[in-house]
Amino acid sequence: MKRKLLAILLAVATLTSVCAAGAAVSAAEPAPLVYQADGKLDGNETFAYELSQAQQVTGNALAVRLFVKNTYNDAFPLAVSFTADGKEYSWTEKSGTLTGIEYNAEGEPSQRTLQWREGGAVDVPYLFNGEVILPFSLLGDVQISEISALKMLFTCSANSQFASGDTWLADNVCLYFYGIDCVTVEEDGTLSETRTELADFTKTGTEGVTLSAASGQPVGQLRTATEEDMVVAEAFIAQYNASCETIGDVKLVESFDFGDEFAGIADGRTADELYRHFYLSGQESDYSLTAGEGEGNSLLSYNCDSLVYDAGRNSYAGVHFNFSKKDATDWSGAKGVTVYVENTADYLVSFAVEIFQFNTKTGLLEQYNLNDVANKYKTLYAYNVETGEEFSYHTQTFMRIPANFKGWIRIPFSQYAAPAWSLAPAYGNEGVLDFDANPVVKISLTRLFNVNLDATLLIDNIGLYYSDFGVGNLFDDSVPSIRQCLEEGTVA
Repeated sequence: MKRKLLAILLAVATLTSVCAAGAAVSAAEPAPLVYQADGKLDGNETFAYELSQAQQVTGNALAVRLFVKNTYNDAFPLAVSFTADGKEYSWTEKSGTLTGIEYNAEGEPSQRTLQWREGGAVDVPYLFNGEVILPFSLLGDVQISEISALKMLFTCSANSQFASGDTWLADNVCLYFYGIDCVTVEEDGTLSETRTELADFTKTGTEGVTLSAASGQPVGQLRTATEEDMVVAEAFIAQYNASCETIGDVKLVESFDFGDEFAGIADGRTADELYRHFYLSGQESDYSLTAGEGEGNSLLSYNCDSLVYDAGRNSYAGVHFNFSKKDATDWSGAKGVTVYVENTADYLVSFAVEIFQFNTKTGLLEQYNLNDVANKYKTLYAYNVETGEEFSYHTQTFMRIPANFKGWIRIPFSQYAAPAWSLAPAYGNEGVLDFDANPVVKISLTRLFNVNLDATLLIDNIGLYYSDFGVGNLFDDSVPSIRQCLEEGTVA
């Protein structure tokens, strides 16, 4: 027998960039409400919707169901609360396990467990495309008869409420709100297509909605989405489901350009989306996406400008990105990391390629780099594409790039380790890279500012290599050289 219970559906989508004004959405494509924030958020901002008439409910079986398209450049923290019978309720990390229903490019659903962040927000994964289900049963033994309002607290990952210390230099986010529905919940917990409309923001716009900030006036503004906004959102999802390109035995996880998914979108908008795919922290370093010889259509130009260097601060600077393709998060079977880099200086410079593994068992993001107290000296391998020279060399903490070098660096996974500070109980890092069990979701390119002043690095393809190799076949011709791997190898 069916139990007719109520649930609330709230549709949300997020974009990486400022959503510029453009053509109105066609009649066939309902225009959602967009929350747009450009620059640095001063504090958490709250989207609140007051129901025009209190919705009657039975018992405590109501569920809040959120449809989320997350194309923001990080996992998105979302805190949800509601007002019922004059009292406000909210779900937190103490509530229990949450279920997400994710849809692939063909619209096929699959369940996944979602994680909580410190501070009581559910972590909506990067480029998650699906539903978050927040059942009343997780709130304990509460009896609710009617619901009159719904609130969502949103912030970028940079905000210090969800991260210890705020070192990110910019926040940019767009949230898409479609509406709120009452839907029927079956006895087995599934939600039917039968629903009663409570709010349709594609028709009402901002009516009944208030926007507030924890400190001062909201940075964000509410407006109606344009047709271009919707096209870009779909392009992000299409790109996420596309396979990574390969070069010989290398699978590219970041090529610093967009693929065919963004063809037809205005050049200026595409360039802006690509630029905002990356984000900075630490000292105010400078980056740009520029055309160049490199190995692809564009590359990352990364500079430590002495004019903005603050000697009174930590010398660290970093540019970070999450993967734009789901295939890039699968590192199983790979032997190590490789990167194409050009050092434009006539002296040695350095940077680090730090990787972040999402531990599916603990729900924590774990950091790995070359900063290993137990093994200070790391062995890297290089192939200079101009001279044809291949060689190995030792380094410490950061990857050192020879003067005027232009070519590929390979770092075996055996050289990576969890930094000592991250092994403290407060961080929960297990210190074990396990790519069969855990995805890698983020890469940070970091530099020490004071030793790299005014030194520009040109960084192109970052990838994974899958073959055993030697350097130049000088001592062992039983395995191919790096050049042979790139020209003749294959990704297993």
